[in-house]
Amino acid sequence: MEDARAALSRSIELWKDLDTEDVKVPDFPTRISLSRLLMEAEMEDDALEVLERLVGEDDSSVEAWYLGGWCLYLMSEKRRSSGDSAEERKALMPLMRASREWLQNSLKLYQVLEYEDGRLNEHAEELVQGLTKVLGPPTDGDEADEDKGDWEDDEEGSEDEEMEDT
Repeated sequence: MEDARAALSRSIELWKDLDTEDVKVPDFPTRISLSRLLMEAEMEDDALEVLERLVGEDDSSVEAWYLGGWCLYLMSEKRRSSGDSAEERKALMPLMRASREWLQNSLKLYQVLEYEDGRLNEHAEELVQGLTKVLGPPTDGDEADEDKGDWEDDEEGSEDEEMEDT
């Protein structure tokens, strides 16, 4: 396992600070696979860094959002098993909320894009349900981006109506 971690770290160091367009940066699918390997090697911080970059490049990737949510979930589980104090449990909440948000984004995209990986969908739904049992239902703060999207849609509708009147 140590050799695998060292090799993964070396591979990331070769391109992580390069511009996305640089030929030395692996293509999107390869970096998706890399993030999976990083998670398997329990290198969640590195995996999340790769996944955040991928979502920044293409925010319509169901798999990148799903893996990011799963990665955050694994990070919270690892920390939860290592700490028992109320303060340590409270520190997990932001990780768990972020995990749920990433997973919910993947589920929304799954439906919109009619993505075909049923196992991914089932696992994401299972994780969201588990997180909701711990966190409770999403609050307005958890859904800020969703509310913003609704507001933008309403605003666009208003502009369309104004244009029709002219």
